[in-house]
This record gives sequence, structure tokens and C-alpha cells, in this order.
Amino acid sequence: MNSEILKLEAPYNIIYAGGRIGRHIATMTVWEDGELGIFEASQYAMIDEGGELAAGALVTEASLCDCRVVCNERDPRVDLRSLARLVKYDFEQEEPVEFAYLWERLSLLGVKVIWDKVREEDGQLVKDDEGQPIDENVYEISITFEGGHKHLFASSYVSSGFYFYARGSVEEVYKELHYQHMIYESMFHDDYLLIKFKTLDSWEQHIIDQLNARNEYYEPAPDEDNIF
Repeated sequence: MNSEILKLEAPYNIIYAGGRIGRHIATMTVWEDGELGIFEASQYAMIDEGGELAAGALVTEASLCDCRVVCNERDPRVDLRSLARLVKYDFEQEEPVEFAYLWERLSLLGVKVIWDKVREEDGQLVKDDEGQPIDENVYEISITFEGGHKHLFASSYVSSGFYFYARGSVEEVYKELHYQHMIYESMFHDDYLLIKFKTLDSWEQHIIDQLNARNEYYEPAPDEDNIF
């Protein structure tokens, strides 16, 4: 077995690597030599995760081709759709780490979100088309449902800016969507994020109504504990 480390130069890409977030500071290549040349070659990222973690960790949980670039530290910003794609990719892994951890590690590396709506410009509140100040980042998320009461799948579209995914019974799906809802809004509390839900699947409208009723900006439904 042969190995070689290629040290990369700053500014580094900030990457998602096997459920870990860090600056991609080097790449390790390992291979076997054979009579016909090199075979079984693989590459793995070495990262600086920032914060309390020492730089130079070798990520063996995923090969380099399975890593995803979030942004470059020269401009450590990520737009909402790219962030949603990252969350979706994380959900597709065998052991997803979920958004709260992802954003905690991204924040340690100084990553910021590029919002669709600009609240302030040159110290002045930006106004909408009707002349009203924009004081909230309000996003309406469409949820689609598949399956039945005991085996239900729910997901949103990456294009909405926030990715939601849940599977299980109706009760389990509701609880997971509600949990993800709370995490998103708590992570971006300082950015005045407000998420509302809708669906074209009228047969699961009660889940949407309950998610919206749980939002602090809504009045609770009178029978909210008996909707299932």
C-alpha cells in the first residue's frame, strides 16, 4: 500500500465530508502497485474543522468524490438553495447528522447565509413593493406526502430554500417536521426567520395546519392534541 499527501493552498474550500464540516486543507491518496500499474486508488480529504478541534483530521468516512463543497473561505457565504441541497444530501446518508450540527460547524468557520430578502441597506430598512419595511425573512414551504397513515413520507423542494424530510407514521412525521421547523428557526433567530407551510395534498392538510399552529406567530388550534 502506497500513500501520498497533497497539501492544498489557502484560501480553502469549506466542505461536507462524511458528515463532517471543515476546510479542505490536504488530500491523501492511497493506492496499490501491480504488474499492470496502479490499482485500487482512493482519495480522502484532510480537514480543519475549526473551533476546539485540531486541524489535519483525515476523513475516512467518505472518499473525496463523495464530499461536497459548501463555499470557499475567501467568500464564506452560502445561498439558501445550496444549503438546502446540502441538507438533502446529508439526509441521504446512512447516518445523517442533521442541520443543527451542520450549521454549528459552519458557523464556527464563519459561514453566513445569503438571504433572498435584504432587510437593511446602508443602515436603512429596505421596503417591499407596497412600501412596507421588510422585517422578517418569511418563507412558505410546500410539503408533499406519499403513502398512508402508518407509512408516510414527507419532503419539501430544495428550491424552496429549506429542506424538510420525514418518514414513519403520521404522528412520527408530524413530530419530525415540527422538530426540523424549530431547529431552522432557532438557528436563524437573529435573522428573523419565519417558516410557514402549505401542501397540495389536501388529505394531509391537518399536518400542515398543526405545523403552522405550533408556530409562535400563529394562534394554537383548539383541538391541536387530537388531530391524529
